[in-house]
Amino acid sequence: MDACLITFLIVIIIFAVCLVLIFTIGRRPKLLCTIPNRDIITYRHEMLNRLKYQNYEIQEKKNDHVFVNKDFFSSTTLVLKQNGPNVEVCFIHSNSNAFLAVFIILFLFVWIAAIILAVIADSKSKSYRENELKPLLMGYSSSVGRMCPTCGRPIPMDARICPYCAKPLA
Repeated sequence: MDACLITFLIVIIIFAVCLVLIFTIGRRPKLLCTIPNRDIITYRHEMLNRLKYQNYEIQEKKNDHVFVNKDFFSSTTLVLKQNGPNVEVCFIHSNSNAFLAVFIILFLFVWIAAIILAVIADSKSKSYRENELKPLLMGYSSSVGRMCPTCGRPIPMDARICPYCAKPLA
């Protein structure tokens, strides 16, 4: 398998793992505040009225999730949980934060992959020039002639000194 293809596959796998981690970690509820001595039903009603009065866009979701949106870049999902006599208000990062992180990681991975592929291409090109093209242009190929016992490269039949390592030949 070609080294460029392997590098590309590794970058895609790493990117996919990072994408999954960002979305799973970013979608966990995190504590925003605790409302003492309240029950969840009355607090939820009060909270929704307060947010509507302040002109927030609200979408009620299942499992006591409430999506609150101010504008495109200011939104979050609130999660209400009853914890004994208190109500815990948690939040889940909006998708815009997760997408921003994904695009930054994608940008970095593309540049890393490009650098790795450039290094691989340069080393293969150098090997091609030195081991195949140069002997062919100098009048001998790797399939005809003899090999230097020191460096193992093909040398002309009439050579007394290796053109690569400069060692005298017997």
